[in-house]
Amino acid sequence: MSDSPGVDDALPWLGPPSYDASAASLGAHSAAIGEMMAGRARLWLGPFPAPATLPAGYEGTALVVPTSGSTGAAKAVALSLGALHASQDATAALFAADGTASGTRGHGFWLPLLPPTHIAGVQVLARAHRTAQVLGLPVPALPDPLPDLRGHFDAAAFVELAGPALEQAERAGLPALTSLVPTQLTRIVTGASGDDARARALLKRFAAVLVGGAATSPDVLARARGQRIAVRTTYGSSETAGGCVYDRRPLPGVSLSVLEPDDSGAGRLQVSSPTLALGYLTEDGGTDGGVFVGPGPSADEAGPDGVRPDSVRPDGAGPAGARRSFRTSDLAELDADGALTVLGRADDVINTGGRKVIPQDVERMIDRSLMLRGLVRGAVVVGVPDPEWGQRVEALVTLEEGADPDEAPALVRAALRTTEVPAHMIPKRVHVVAELPLLGIGKVDRAAARRHAGG
Repeated sequence: MSDSPGVDDALPWLGPPSYDASAASLGAHSAAIGEMMAGRARLWLGPFPAPATLPAGYEGTALVVPTSGSTGAAKAVALSLGALHASQDATAALFAADGTASGTRGHGFWLPLLPPTHIAGVQVLARAHRTAQVLGLPVPALPDPLPDLRGHFDAAAFVELAGPALEQAERAGLPALTSLVPTQLTRIVTGASGDDARARALLKRFAAVLVGGAATSPDVLARARGQRIAVRTTYGSSETAGGCVYDRRPLPGVSLSVLEPDDSGAGRLQVSSPTLALGYLTEDGGTDGGVFVGPGPSADEAGPDGVRPDSVRPDGAGPAGARRSFRTSDLAELDADGALTVLGRADDVINTGGRKVIPQDVERMIDRSLMLRGLVRGAVVVGVPDPEWGQRVEALVTLEEGADPDEAPALVRAALRTTEVPAHMIPKRVHVVAELPLLGIGKVDRAAARRHAGG
């Protein structure tokens, strides 16, 4: 682990060696996160080298993580320790209130199954350290030894890791918690082998299973809940310190609004929260905070270590930093009772012949089509340049084992014609691929998908 002093208050930057999914590598990241959580160091996981000096207004930075949205262009998101604590404590407040972890003030024992290179994986480890801080434990609430995550994730791998973790959580008197990406959850709940059955039996023993990182199939969620797995869907980003909406409801201290809604009520989602990032650091030593609205943490709000207050007040108002808002790139609707529905990213909207197509609408129809069950495993819909229409709608699909790749494109288009999907939303071409292009932890790389479709 390397550190390079030189920031304004002399706290060192920690930079663990590149993550290789081994237990030793996970341990190195956990140790660095522990130092950061204790306020003894800053943690740099950004896409370029850490600056020698932090810009004005960013002196409270404790963690820098990369984010790429769905564009593939990496940014360095700067988060304060106060924002991280606010996120962790808001999750705990929810879990304490709804009975998930009422006897431990909402904190628990975490099985890490995500890479600690993005905010979701970092927060799993950080929440385990927060459990130790709040409950006065001598070590973070993590498995010992830490799991080795090299190799293919499947039911057998999960069984091997989850069994010992559940035993250790029980001995510690803590609820067992974990976080998965949709692909991991799908493999466990839909498999038909003996290992799949054993994995489901173990997953049922977790007090909460967070799933995020990408949209999860409603069918998979229904099957998981039918199997009595305590799945909690999450929405958030690096800019919000991870999940800030659970099961479509904002966490304590978080508020949501829709900017400039259209006739249907859909518009760009704005998040106001004490968990927000300070902004983006740029490779040239500058900053970019254009998507953040309102005042940042002032000297009056910051403690002597330069971070904001980290408590979430019982009234849900959160610390002073909650006045700030983050204008996301997501199109969303809020129901009359405040439940969130994310429709897709504003940047992904396809304009074909003057008509707008939200690609996720088409993807959902493919996923829900009974005609395509047993044929299509996954799909991504994109717009590619077209001289006549401006953009044309195309799709990439992966197929279930044994499906005929020559017949699949025509079957996908035929299936959509039997639905309520308007003709202009049906893909002009359907490309069969071995795997959908991914970035981060399970997010579809739409830029790469567009390049493939247009190639």
